[in-house]
Amino acid sequence: MPDASASHLSALRCALTGAAVLAVLYAVCWAAAAAGFTGGSHMYISIFTLAPVASLAALGIGLCWSVAFGAVTGALIAATYNVFSFAEHRGTSNQRSLRA
Repeated sequence: MPDASASHLSALRCALTGAAVLAVLYAVCWAAAAAGFTGGSHMYISIFTLAPVASLAALGIGLCWSVAFGAVTGALIAATYNVFSFAEHRGTSNQRSLRA
């Protein structure tokens, strides 16, 4: 029988992961925009700030909001995953009937 804690996601760990991922993604998009590659990166930056795309203000404000939204998203993913833990297939009753 699988350990119940093995299928449980930590909300804190997922929040920290989401915050880190969105912060890195935002920084990469800001760096691309600052270097002149504004193809799609400026659209992502504009989600989090109204400051000029390549400005240091956009970097600071956008990073703060990216971290916040990443943390909330990660925590929501973990909470939702844990709520649906009832849907996990344990397989123990089927294995017993196959052995008999």
